[in-house]
Amino acid sequence: MWSNDLSQILQEALILTPGLYGKDGISVVSREIVSAIANSSVDQLEIWSLTDCVATSPYGDCVRIRPAFGSRTRFSLWALQRSLRRNAGTLVIVLHVHLAPVALPLLCRGAGMICFLHGIECWHELPLIQKTTLRQATRLIANSKHTAERFRHVNREFTSRAVSVCHLGLSPASRKPKSDSWPVFFALIVGRMAAVERYKGHDLLLEIWPKVLVEVPPAVLIVVGDGDDRCRLWDKAQSLGLGDAVRFLGKVSDEELSQLYNDCTFFVMPSSNEGFGLVFLEAMRAGKACIGALGSATEIIVDGVTGFIVDPCRPDEVLGSVLRLFRDSGLRRAFGTAGKQRFDSQFTDVSFRTRLLPLLDLKPRTPVCLA
Repeated sequence: MWSNDLSQILQEALILTPGLYGKDGISVVSREIVSAIANSSVDQLEIWSLTDCVATSPYGDCVRIRPAFGSRTRFSLWALQRSLRRNAGTLVIVLHVHLAPVALPLLCRGAGMICFLHGIECWHELPLIQKTTLRQATRLIANSKHTAERFRHVNREFTSRAVSVCHLGLSPASRKPKSDSWPVFFALIVGRMAAVERYKGHDLLLEIWPKVLVEVPPAVLIVVGDGDDRCRLWDKAQSLGLGDAVRFLGKVSDEELSQLYNDCTFFVMPSSNEGFGLVFLEAMRAGKACIGALGSATEIIVDGVTGFIVDPCRPDEVLGSVLRLFRDSGLRRAFGTAGKQRFDSQFTDVSFRTRLLPLLDLKPRTPVCLA
C-alpha cells in the first residue's frame, strides 16, 4: 500500500472524473487538474470520464482519455480489469467522491488514491462504501477551508484526518471592449437553477429587486444559467412586477459569458452553500467587484477591498451592498482593480498548479502537452 507521504515512486496517474468537456464547475476543475498533471513529472496519464462520449485528447498523445458514455458499470469493469495486475506505482486521482468506490479494486492491488472534495456532495454523512474508500486515501484535498470543515463536521470519523486545501485557479483572459448589447447598469449572477439546490441566492435577489428599482430605476439583474427551477424563478419575477428589470438568458456561449462579465456593473451571488465559487474568479478576472456570502466566498473576496461579504439571512444587508455598488462608480472601480490584482497574484492556473503539484508529489516540467 502507498504511504501517506507519497514517498512511493509514481509511474502512472489515473484520473476518475464525472466529466471533462462540460461547462459545469467539476468539468472546469477537471480540465485544470488534467492540464497541471499532463505538464508534470508523471510518466503516464490516463483519464476515465463518466459522462463524456469523446476519446480524442486535446492534450496530445501523452494523455489517454476513456469515455464511459454515462455508464458507471463500464467504469467498474475497467477497474476490475485493471486490478488483474499489480498497480504499485499508480496514483488514482478521484475528482468526485461519488466515484471513489470505483478505485477500491485498484487500492487492493497496490495503487494509491487522492480524492478531491468540492462542496455539497460531501457535506452530508457519506455512504459506508464511500467512507471505506476515503479511509484508504493517501490524501484528501478540498477546494476551500470551508469545504474541509463542513466535510469533517458531518463525517465525524474524519474529524482528526488532515485535509489539504488547494484553492482553484483559472486561465487568464484578455479584456474586451464594452459591448452595446447589454443595459448600462446591470448586476450579473451565473449559476445553475435547480430545485434541489435553492441556495445560490436567486430568490433573495428577486425579492430585493423591487427595492433596488426604487433607488436605482435603470438597474437590471441578468441571470445566466439553466435548470429545472428556472421557470419557477421566471414566474416569481413576473409576480413581483419586475418585467424587463430581470432577464433570464439561460445557457450562453463562452464568448457571450465572457462579454457579460466584461460589461456587467458588478457580480453578485449571495450563495449560502458554495464549496468554492469559480464564478467569483471569473468576475475578478474581468476586473469586477463581487458580492458573495459568508462561507467559502470569504476565502476569495476580501470584504471591503475586492467586494462585499454579506449574510443571506439579512436581506437588508444584501440590498445595501447592491445599492452601494450601483451608486458608487469609484468604489466599483477600486474593488474591480483590487480583485483583478488578487486574481493575477493568487488565482491563475499557474498559481493553482503551483499549489496542486506538491500535494500530488509531482514536479512541473517544460510543457509538452498543451491544454
